[in-house]
Amino acid sequence: MVLRMISAYLRKKRHIKTTEAYLDMLMLDNINLSIQASRFGWTDEIQNQLTNSALLIRKYQRRLRLIRM
Repeated sequence: MVLRMISAYLRKKRHIKTTEAYLDMLMLDNINLSIQASRFGWTDEIQNQLTNSALLIRKYQRRLRLIRM
């Protein structure tokens, strides 16, 4: 029983770590796209990509809040 609790705790920590890494990558990608768009002009493709990235960031932030509870 104790081993199950420890493995569940470790699995939760590992899941939090991978989700945070993915969230950090999404945020950096969002910043890079914004810089690129401000430098070379806003296209529909960049705007759609920024919108989708923002929605994914919100999704994974909510997921992290739920996991941490």
